[in-house]
Parts: sequence; structure tokens; C-alpha cells
Amino acid sequence: MPVVEMRKLVLVGNSSEREQLIKLLHTNGCAQIVSAPRLENTHYADKQSALEIYGAKKAKIDFVFDLLKSCQIEAQSLIKAKKITYKPVKKPFLAGKPSLTMEEFYKTPELEKDVFETAERLERLSEELLKNKANEIKLKNTVNQLQPYKEVDAKLESFKDTANVCILLGSVPSSRKAAAQKAEDAGAYMLYYDSGANCTIVSIFLKEKYDEIAKILSDAEFSACTLNYTGVPKDIISESEKLIESNQAMRAKLIEQIISFEYILDDCKRLYDYYLIEERKLECEMQTSCTETSYILEAWVPKDESEKLDRSLDGSGLALMYEIREPEEGEKPPTYVEDNAVVEPYQSVTNMFSAPAYREINPNPFVAFFFFIFFGMMLADAVYGLILTVFTGIVLAKQRPPKGQASLIKIIFMGAISTIIWGVVFGSYFGFSAKDLGIWCWFNPIDEPMKMLYLSLAMGIFQMCFGLGINMVAMFRQKKPLDAISGTLSWYFMLIGLAMAFGSSLITAITMPAWVKTAGYVLLIVGVVLLMISGALHKKGAKKVSGALGSLYGIVNFFSDLMSYTRIFGLGLASAVIGMVFNEIGNVVMNLIPVKAIGIVAMAIVLLIGHVFNIGINTLGAYVHNSRLQFVEFFGKFYTGGGELFRPLGSEMKYHYISNQEVKK
Repeated sequence: MPVVEMRKLVLVGNSSEREQLIKLLHTNGCAQIVSAPRLENTHYADKQSALEIYGAKKAKIDFVFDLLKSCQIEAQSLIKAKKITYKPVKKPFLAGKPSLTMEEFYKTPELEKDVFETAERLERLSEELLKNKANEIKLKNTVNQLQPYKEVDAKLESFKDTANVCILLGSVPSSRKAAAQKAEDAGAYMLYYDSGANCTIVSIFLKEKYDEIAKILSDAEFSACTLNYTGVPKDIISESEKLIESNQAMRAKLIEQIISFEYILDDCKRLYDYYLIEERKLECEMQTSCTETSYILEAWVPKDESEKLDRSLDGSGLALMYEIREPEEGEKPPTYVEDNAVVEPYQSVTNMFSAPAYREINPNPFVAFFFFIFFGMMLADAVYGLILTVFTGIVLAKQRPPKGQASLIKIIFMGAISTIIWGVVFGSYFGFSAKDLGIWCWFNPIDEPMKMLYLSLAMGIFQMCFGLGINMVAMFRQKKPLDAISGTLSWYFMLIGLAMAFGSSLITAITMPAWVKTAGYVLLIVGVVLLMISGALHKKGAKKVSGALGSLYGIVNFFSDLMSYTRIFGLGLASAVIGMVFNEIGNVVMNLIPVKAIGIVAMAIVLLIGHVFNIGINTLGAYVHNSRLQFVEFFGKFYTGGGELFRPLGSEMKYHYISNQEVKK
């Protein structure tokens, strides 16, 4: 299916009705408004101040989201510790994206009063929470600072010099205690309080001895106490610890108060989506070219929606003059691809690389076909496939995502079906082989790895040749037959020639007559000549020679790309081997435990953890490596990309979708 054709809406209207027109386009959900050209004596509308207002409102809601999220996380540990009794709002399992009607959407501003009053209360509670946190940090600092002096049983304010005597309180590393004791020989009276890595010291001596004793202590790495506290250290620590407990109890109450407002989240999300759309409408107004009394608006519309939009504009009652026309030369329409329900999820894979350019061949059906096949080959266990099918099927049935949502889940669901098929073909069932179970399989990759390798490479050659074929069709459409023939058929001739000439040498089970080998050499030579011709095309003079010779390097790239398909072989074997290893580990664990029932339970736990890990890591691997094969090896043969996705007004919503509006995405 080709990329959907687009039409350009060019409209002139009365400035006083511009907001109504943009609201009409939003309701239709099929127009992407773009910047209109700035003509003489026109200017772009300035809506910056209104945008800033919506930005500030969104910031308030973001604050609510962030505060409630952080407090909900902290509340979970408090609930487990039974420090608060609040019961969180239960969310439906796998709840889908909520929907709104267009009428409900435009009534959303009615929620503002309650939401922002709640936001102000949460701001006040947040300030108290911050003060509480700061107070706790201060108290903990006090405890930590006084910890080295915990054993000192005198008030800290008593350690002051007199007229004739110096009193020093501080600490030295425990390893330097002996060095500090030399101060006794110099006439100091010393008290020692060992506390782990440090030793607290009280040194009392005559002032006339200060220089001598200070040097001894300095050499012992003495650190004087500079704390400004009054009272006995252990009493201060005890009081601080009590205050910390009280502070934590207060914090728990504040957290409980804050999360009691989580009911407001749904309204916040609805308002947030409303602001997103209203911001986009203002941006659309800023893209119109206008005078004091009129404006010019331009938008892209899918061809199949243009008649509906035409009727809607015609019956709007607004003062308008417009046309819906084909794109002109130099205009670059956005890309909108409309695929069937099976292919549509794979748009997300293609778009990760790049959206198709307008009028380019739609790659999604081909991506869907190969992604489906390769996914199953990489995971290749029938029971794993069944588990994934059931799980993702439940998610899709329960969630019922709207069009354009949950693409990843749908891709894994289809990949799981492929996994079941290839699991049966390769005879792999939860890490057990078909041979062990006494059922049919084509071959087991663990027993016959070379067959798996040959199959992986054969699938790679098929996909790359398919991509070259698509490129040939595109060249013919662009009326470049010589490029199509020399650039694509050359590879077919070379590959067929290689198979005919060297097939029996590579695979001993194949015997070819002499004439087949001769024909293979001929095709190989013809292919090389055509490839050199493709390199020389559209070049002049000596560049024809360099281009022809340079094109031969493409052979190295082709076979380098082919080697990438060994990842199918590697992942397919890895999944089976890891599953088999966990089965063996489970069996060993069961046999090590003398009580059979306990052994079976232990084995079940090992199998559950092991196989869940295997399914998870290899499903991720199948998705990532599969995508890589599409992006590099497949797309490199025919796909350009570089398109801009069609994003109609109304598609910006983050938390909801409009149920009675078919927004094109």
C-alpha cells in the first residue's frame, strides 16, 4: 500500500473567526496546520503571552504529578512498616487509555478551580515537607558530628581555657594514639575515649607549654573540636535522636496527607491534555499570516479526508474562501501511512529509523512480513510462544488500546505466534527437544547447528534480494530502467551464478552437472559486468572507470551484510541452550533435596525464575536484533526515509483520546 496522498488546504478567513475555524479543524481531526507564507503587508499572529499562561498552568500540574509520584513511592515503605494506615487508590489491572467525547473535552476547564485549589494545598504541604526534611538533616548532622565525643561525660562548654591552663578537645586517628601520648611526657594531662577508627582526646596543660604540646598533637594528626554545642554530648545525641523520631512521625503524617489527594490525578491528566491542545491551537494561530481583518491558513489533509473537510468547511457558516489542491512542485507534504490492522503496529519499527518520504514505497508490509518470521526464528520455543501469546493477548483484550497505541504489545503478540510455529519446526518445547518428547520436528538447531546457520543465511539472502527487487520497482517508476537493470539484476545474476558454480562445493549433498557450473560462471561474469556498468552510469570521463571499479566494493558490503544474519542463528541457539540449562539445573536441585515434595517445589522455583529470565532477555534480543536487520541490511537496499510524520491537530494528547473523533496519526 503506497503512502497516502495528501492535499493542501489554503484558506482565507475573517480574523474574528480564526479561533472558531481552528476549533473546527480540531474537531475534524484530519488537518496538520503549517506556517502560511508571509505576504506583503501581513504579519504572524502573536500569542506568546497566552502560551505562557498555559505553560504556567502545565507547570503547576507537573508539580502535582511529581509530588504525588514521589510521595506514593515513599508511602509504600511507610505502609509496609505500618507507620501510616492509608490505603492507596486501586488502579484497574492493565487499564486502558481513558477516552473523552469531544463534548467532555471542551467542558474540561470546569475542573480548573478544584484542581488549582488542591495544587495550592499541596504546595503548602510540600513546603512543610521540605522544612521537615531540612530539620531532619540538621538533627542527623548533630548526631554525626557529636558521635566521636559520645563518651565524653562533661559539658562541651566546660572545655574552655583558664588564665593559666589550656584545655583542648579533639580527636586523632586510632593508629596515631601512641604519637599523641607523647604529650604526657611534655607535661599534659590526657584523657582518652576510644571510638572505633578515631580516638577522642582531652588534653590539659599549662599555657607556657602550648607550643611544644601543640606540635606533638599536630604531628599525631590531632583535629580540634570546633562544635558550638552546650551540654553533655551523649545527652545532646539522645535528645536529637528523639527529635528525629518525632520528625519522622511528622513526615509520615505529611506523606499520608499528600497522597490522600491522589484522587485529583485523573482531573489533572484531563486538564493537562486540554492545555496541550489549547497550546497547539495557539501555535496554529501563530502560523497564520494575517492582516487587521483577515488571515491566511494552510494545512495538509489526507486525500480521503478532503471531501469530508470540504463539507465541514462549507457548512460551518464562517466567512471563508478556500481551496483544497494537490501539492505543488517544491512543497514537501508530511507522511501519512494507512496500513491494515496487522501491518499497522510495525509502523513504529519503521518510524524508529525514519518515516517514509512522501511518494516513497511504503515499507511497512515488508517489514511486518520479515519481522514476524525472524522474531519466531530468534526465540524459537513453542511453549515460550504460547506463554507470550496468552500474556500479550490478555493485555490487548483488557486494555483495548485505541488506534495507534500499544504497537509494541501487538508486535510481540504476533511474534509470539511466529515463535510457536518455529518452535514446532525446530522441536523446542520449554527447553525440551521434540526428540525427547517423541514428536515431529524438521530439525533441532542444537543437534544440527549448520542447518540452522544455512537457514539463517538463506533467509538473509532472500530478504536482501527482496529489498533489491523493491528498489528495482522504484527505479522503473522513476523511469530509470538502466539503473534498475544494472543496479539490481546484477546481484541476482551474481548470486544465482555463485549458487550454480559453487553450490556442490559448499554443500556436499548437492551434485550439479558440468553445464550448470559453466552457466553459473557465465551468469557470475554477466552480473559483475552489469554491476560495473551501474557504477559508471551518470559519470563522465575518468570517473566512469573509478565508478565502475568502485562498484565492485559493493560485493564486500553485500557479504558483510549477509554475515549479520548469523544473529538469527546465534539467538535461536541461545534461547534453546539457556532453556535446556535451566531444566538441567532444576533437575539437579530436585535430586539434591532428600524430601521429594520440597525438591519439586525448589525445582519449580528454579524453572520459573530461569525461564521467565530466558523469555524476557530473548524477547528483548529478538526485538532489538530484528530491528537492526530491518534498519541496516534490509533498508540499506531500497529505503531512503527522511519523511516528516503527519501530526494533525488533536493528536497531541498524552493521557486520553477522543472517542468520537477519528484522529489521523
